[in-house]
Amino acid sequence: MKNIKWLVLIALLLTFSCQKKESEEKKPLLLASIHPYELVLKQLAGNEFEVQCLIPPGASPHTWSPRPADLKNLVSASFILANGLGLETNLEKNFAERKDVYVEAATLLKDLIPLAEKELPPEEDIPEHYEHQHQHAQNPHLWTSPALMMRLIGFLEKDLSTRFPNSAFVFKNNAQKMQRELEDLNAKIAKERAQYNNPAIITYHDAFHYFLQDFDIEELGFVQESPGKEPTPKELALLGKVIKEHNVKAIFLEPQMDKKAGETLALEFNLQLLTLDPLGSDGKAQTIAQLIDNNWQKMKMGF
Repeated sequence: MKNIKWLVLIALLLTFSCQKKESEEKKPLLLASIHPYELVLKQLAGNEFEVQCLIPPGASPHTWSPRPADLKNLVSASFILANGLGLETNLEKNFAERKDVYVEAATLLKDLIPLAEKELPPEEDIPEHYEHQHQHAQNPHLWTSPALMMRLIGFLEKDLSTRFPNSAFVFKNNAQKMQRELEDLNAKIAKERAQYNNPAIITYHDAFHYFLQDFDIEELGFVQESPGKEPTPKELALLGKVIKEHNVKAIFLEPQMDKKAGETLALEFNLQLLTLDPLGSDGKAQTIAQLIDNNWQKMKMGF
């Protein structure tokens, strides 16, 4: 009799264990195209969802292509958050096949994104690699702006609450916490920025457009006009002229980009070599607010 009871107990424990494992495995998958949006979704969704990132933080979204395992995740995802504006060019076809679960940050923020105000050179003087950078009228690097992320989180909270109503309370509480963090960060950066007189920088590529615009920091130029395309000698010479005229102190590299041109400029003009990491490839940031602040702390070192 005792043996039967033990067998029944073991069977019940095994059944419970299997059910628990199956329940955990069935967590809805929320998929982010890039790491900054993975941070947003993880903090917003909490432990009730599995959150993954498609494009590795150390890779450039502009040039990365999906592997078979990534395509499998795209098919099984319950929700996909991408940036849009041409950032994930090699994934656009895959996203189009999942329209029912696909959301673009750029679409949610379309009424808040100002048109890029850049003076283009005469058409005959436009470098060949300029084409990619300007095929979209707006800069794609939305996640670098605390103000835009505050609004995006509000839109995502409503969207996710509609799709997963049982988790609406969690989304709302987490969204409010995230927005307070970003609001506090926005105020802190504005206060610290006020300590500098007309700060200006040269970035590796135009990844901090919205951040610099938010805090009135001049971007004098970029090493790479288009991601992955090295500057020509003529373009390097023009940057050198800007460096001299504005007494630039630093060149900002990015982990996802080849460092050669930046190192050349730093050596020739005796500049600091600093690193900005728009995608958070070092993994130090646990939230989108921390990622933005980490880059701000590095940026200040170049003023």
